Amino acid sequence: MAVTDGAAARSSLLRSVLMAGAIAPGNRARFLQTGLIDESRQLVPNWQAAFARLAPLKKDQVRLHPGSFLARADDVVYRGTTSGTTSASFTYFAGERWNHQRTEARARSLAWWGLNTDTPILNLASRLGPVRLQDSSLVGQIDAAFVERLLQIVAAGPVIVRGYPSRLCEVVVALHRYRLFPQADNVVAAIATGECLFEAQRSLLCKTFHAPVINEYGCQESGISGLSCPEGGRLHLDGDRCLYEVIEGKLLTTDLYNTTMPMVRYSSGDVLALSPEACPCGRPGPTAKVLGREEESLLIDGKKRWPGDIELPAFAGILGYQIQLHADKRQLWMQPESVINPDGLTTLEMTMKAWTEETFGAGSTEVLIESPWSIADEDVRLAAVSSAAWMQQVTAIAWSKWLCQPLPMGKAQAVAALLQQLVAPRHTVAKGLSPQTLRQIERLAASELSQDSSLEVMKIRVLLWATSLMTEENAAENTREIAAVFYSDLLKRFERWRSGGIAEIEQFSALGFDLLAPLLTLDTPTVQKLWPSVQLIVQCCWPKGPKADAFTMHHYLAVLDIAGQNAQRNSHPWLPALSPLSAILLGDFYQLASVLTHRTVTLWAEIVHGAPGKFAEALEKTDEETDFYSIWQAGRRSLLLKDRTLVTQRLSLLFERAASPAQVAQCWLEKGYAALVFEDLLDPIAWAEVLREQIGVLEQSAGAKPTQRAINPTPWVSVLRALAPELVRIGQPSLAYACLFAAAPPNRKLSNFDSQSRGVNEKQSIISAAI
Repeated sequence: MAVTDGAAARSSLLRSVLMAGAIAPGNRARFLQTGLIDESRQLVPNWQAAFARLAPLKKDQVRLHPGSFLARADDVVYRGTTSGTTSASFTYFAGERWNHQRTEARARSLAWWGLNTDTPILNLASRLGPVRLQDSSLVGQIDAAFVERLLQIVAAGPVIVRGYPSRLCEVVVALHRYRLFPQADNVVAAIATGECLFEAQRSLLCKTFHAPVINEYGCQESGISGLSCPEGGRLHLDGDRCLYEVIEGKLLTTDLYNTTMPMVRYSSGDVLALSPEACPCGRPGPTAKVLGREEESLLIDGKKRWPGDIELPAFAGILGYQIQLHADKRQLWMQPESVINPDGLTTLEMTMKAWTEETFGAGSTEVLIESPWSIADEDVRLAAVSSAAWMQQVTAIAWSKWLCQPLPMGKAQAVAALLQQLVAPRHTVAKGLSPQTLRQIERLAASELSQDSSLEVMKIRVLLWATSLMTEENAAENTREIAAVFYSDLLKRFERWRSGGIAEIEQFSALGFDLLAPLLTLDTPTVQKLWPSVQLIVQCCWPKGPKADAFTMHHYLAVLDIAGQNAQRNSHPWLPALSPLSAILLGDFYQLASVLTHRTVTLWAEIVHGAPGKFAEALEKTDEETDFYSIWQAGRRSLLLKDRTLVTQRLSLLFERAASPAQVAQCWLEKGYAALVFEDLLDPIAWAEVLREQIGVLEQSAGAKPTQRAINPTPWVSVLRALAPELVRIGQPSLAYACLFAAAPPNRKLSNFDSQSRGVNEKQSIISAAI
């Protein structure tokens, strides 16, 4: 039989990924044992037959030694982490070609449904973060605030809602509970992913959103993706990108495009049934039905079954239900669609019991009935604090406390609501600030000056924070322009408040850091214009310099992240050697937070605006560079000037002045920065030893017990990325993986999303066996 062009292309791709995989020790041992490759790591002539004998690769094998599967580190553009459904997560890496192919495949699948790739996807109540600039995620407890924000977002539609089927249905139940529903055409589709999708869920979602329900299957680490088709409803796997095999019900996947970290015949733990016949829609490629996970097997009438084997239909009058199978009984939990009288409940109960016996055989069934209106909102007023208490918390204690509390009662409530949205938004957007947050900013900025000085200062501080967030990467261009005007208006507001003769202004000295912060994020011409006047304000109000508080710490964590992103959009003298610049600035902050000074902020301004010495003129100068941090600052300015002689001299002096292990580690970091900027080759063996001896970062990243000197690896990202390809080249892939693992770029939004979604966005299958 003649080989089709498509089959020939897949064979060529498979050959390429096997050749790449043979480089990695984890694959090489398997390949040699099966006879897939020879001792020179070349594929044998009859490699196809050997491939069919290759033992499946289990997730635990990769999780325990992920570095042994790294084949290259010079084309890493994607970093992902497995879902960890069975507590077996690991981090994987992929390159540009892989990333492009998956994006294109996604667009093609959405086009089947007539969905434009520009249509925003709103991920609901699931551990699914926004991917594209137009996408967003709404996370957290599904309460009245969640429903209100959801309706605000979809009202600006059209949007595609996406999430785990169980969580999407919980959102729908909440809509019924509050009797609030999106208007028709606001939601153009609902994508259910991450769990088996049952007819009961499909029916509920379709009826509530008045939109088609699309079944999605994905397993990130092996590159699997698939959507159901509109004509036949079958799940189409992406056969152009992956080779699929089903062995004893378990899906094995070989990603044909990930030559960075190839996982060949990888078993993710999913159980699927491939359809033997072609789909009626006429599209080529494999179709399948997802049956569940390996650990989700059910024993029904003495036979091993999977959740996807069971038909779970919709029932009139019931919004949702869940079944748990115990050894001696069944528990059936259900939610009626409306408040019904006892006789009606009896009828529903009898109907459900009859269905369970027909489906699962004779046996005792305990029915638990919960009305969607029986759950009263928690009385949050009892836990709320006063405005004065809240302002004290924000400036003096750990923020985890107040962020978990209800908004304060009293005049600071609007300020607290905005700060909460800036720091820990439940609606995470990939593109700038959400429209709802921008409206909150406008309302607070338009408010009158407060007679209470503490409240007015808090207003100004929060609005200054908002100013910087308005300039962040991917924000609309006009928003960044508005931010400059907004900042000028805030300076005028501050002067109006100060002109009232505030006697206690010294007690608000931390405000000085907030006034300086937007100068790190605004465009350079604006900063050059405003810098002298802002410096004069700070020095006049706080001649001894501002003193940081808890608010300052959180503010600068956000601002330095944005400042680095903004600087990277310009022609910076350190690029591309020291990318991402945010990692360098945040590394400085972690090192200097306890001794933060006006001078440090000035240096950061010179770095982000690529202007060494331009902003230090308004400051008092020391005649000699004697202490460690003065030398460090001078060294940074020399590096901005790319003056090799000065950099070398100051590095030598810096090593002489280092008086602690942390300062010695800082010296080596600066030495690494200099080597990268001047394009000097880093000796991988020597620098791996530096990393081990000085900071312990590789042992910590690889999962071993960290050394006493292990520190935050953020500022070392550039060095780690530069070392990784060299370590692969000399046959040290595990060390290269450790470098890539430790080189996670700072991402404020991702960190917030992870903390917001943790614990309240779990998968909850309709049917399960008792633990």
